[in-house]
Amino acid sequence: MVYSKKEREQYNNYRIAVCERLGIRELDYNAFRRVGQSLHYYYEANCNGDFNEEEGQYEVFVKPLYAKADSLAKRLNLYIYYQTDPRGGTIYLDKKPIPENNYTIANLVY
Repeated sequence: MVYSKKEREQYNNYRIAVCERLGIRELDYNAFRRVGQSLHYYYEANCNGDFNEEEGQYEVFVKPLYAKADSLAKRLNLYIYYQTDPRGGTIYLDKKPIPENNYTIANLVY
């Protein structure tokens, strides 16, 4: 995807602000974003019926991604929430527990 200079600047400013609020490095943010992009792809494929539920194909793909993000969040003393609906954000992070009924109060990473 090609971004305009203004879009790239907005993204960089948002990333810096989230990193400051959470006390993490941009490299950590980028790691969560990459996991979020992968999860989003699998969430969308699952909604489209691309996985065989009986064979557990979906779990084979998402389980290692959850483990990676959970491990990173734990190391950084952050709470993580996964929004599995592919129509919106995928990973939310915060320094305090994230309520399921109000997860948008947390910081959206991807």
